[in-house]
Amino acid sequence: MRSTLKKTRHDFILSILHENPFLKDEELAKKCGVSVSTIRNDRAELGIAEYRERVKSAAEGEFGSGGTKEELLDLKLYENGISVLETDSSMVFKNTNIVKGQCIYAFAENLALSVINARAALVKIANVKYTSEVHAGDKLVAKSKVIRERDREYIVHVFINADMREVFRGKFNLEVHDCLD
Repeated sequence: MRSTLKKTRHDFILSILHENPFLKDEELAKKCGVSVSTIRNDRAELGIAEYRERVKSAAEGEFGSGGTKEELLDLKLYENGISVLETDSSMVFKNTNIVKGQCIYAFAENLALSVINARAALVKIANVKYTSEVHAGDKLVAKSKVIRERDREYIVHVFINADMREVFRGKFNLEVHDCLD
């Protein structure tokens, strides 16, 4: 009897994480009606990575920009997210140490797409402001927040800081064409 319940729970965990890989152990425990330690044991038996590793995998696989040092640290789908980018000399204008705006914009747009779970979306309107120079070697921290959702259109704010100073802020109006659900 006990092994049947465990098998059923394991199948449920696999199914629910397939739908939403960004559930934390606490959320899984609540959905399964078991303790957090039971969920951790189940994940270990099933070979499922912890929350932070699942988020990192998703960032590198689906939204990573091939070769950049971008890392998705936290993500609450359709609400908010945090991502970090380590800038380097491949991102700068020729003969300078100043990072190109297109690199910063792409970083912000990737986070906006991640938080709304979109594989493809049209940026209908982007209102962006670069507030300070970014130099190679600066570590950028981006925070996003979904402000509104209506008929597959989202408004997402993204703020990027370097060394506790704001370097970019943007408001993205996105129309989703293909989501990851």
